[in-house]
Amino acid sequence: MSGYVVIQRNPHSGTHRRSHVLLDLIAGLKRAGLKPRLFSNRSRLDEFVLRHQPAGELVAMVAAGGDGTVDDLLNRHPELPLAILPLGTENLLARYLGFRLDGTWLAKIIALGRVREMDLARANGRLFCTVASAGFDASIVHDVHSRRSGHANRWSYFFSFLRHLFSYRFPGMDVIVHSSRGVEKHSATQLFVCNVPRYAMQLPVGRGGDEADGLLEVELISISHIGALLWVLGWMFLGKTSGARLQATELIITSSRDAAVRFEVDGDPAGDTPMHLTISPRGLKLIDTRSAQSPKSSAALPINRSTAQPGTPAEKLPEIASLSVRAILPDTSL
Repeated sequence: MSGYVVIQRNPHSGTHRRSHVLLDLIAGLKRAGLKPRLFSNRSRLDEFVLRHQPAGELVAMVAAGGDGTVDDLLNRHPELPLAILPLGTENLLARYLGFRLDGTWLAKIIALGRVREMDLARANGRLFCTVASAGFDASIVHDVHSRRSGHANRWSYFFSFLRHLFSYRFPGMDVIVHSSRGVEKHSATQLFVCNVPRYAMQLPVGRGGDEADGLLEVELISISHIGALLWVLGWMFLGKTSGARLQATELIITSSRDAAVRFEVDGDPAGDTPMHLTISPRGLKLIDTRSAQSPKSSAALPINRSTAQPGTPAEKLPEIASLSVRAILPDTSL
């Protein structure tokens, strides 16, 4: 296999501390005969893709960051196969799909060239692939992002959770659900819409349906005070629910009172209600990590012997050895 692999690095998602993982990925791609290109500037990556994609020279793109980096990249280039180097806080999609924090392993998986598909959803036109929600948790997401000046860690969310325990008022929502059963109207104060049945802190949401079935998994919860919220969270951690679970192809969410309800998608703020959600069946192409389960899959990976000898560690490669942690931070053609 030959061609370019573009890597979008999120400077706020731990790449300073884990630069060795990026170096391993770059070295592994070069050993496999691929040409890695590392970007921190979104516009430069977009220009590179625009220049090389028409000729079919792009093999894959790598989101080196968290769930927000994944969403940002797939919203700009949903047509390219996506791989993930999980450097974020939760890494929900990466965990679910089996992507590891291992640059050498990821390079081998990309070199195999196997692709799988899963559904994509849209919230007011914005693509997402894991979970969207409205209500208490979305308000926390908005609060954390409004206060952050760098990488947001779990403590940031914990302290915002404590603040919300004393201040959140549980505004209501009206939810119009389109499904095979027709059109239904529901009400709720907390809503989850998921394609992958995992949320922050590995909280189970939805019914765990097929991620490529063309349906949105919806969970509607009606609560009015903090005590009820804590009760519901406890039940959810046990895999149970205190609300309604259903499947849909389209949702329209509006505020039932004057107060707007916060919305988030894949851990990033996504505005307030009203929201319109739809599904794009099999709209996302992913590098298939399931090929790693086969003992035959890694037996004969292509090696570019002009770049490195087999078994040469990443830090010994001539092209990589001169790169310090600081040196790989700008956009570069490695």
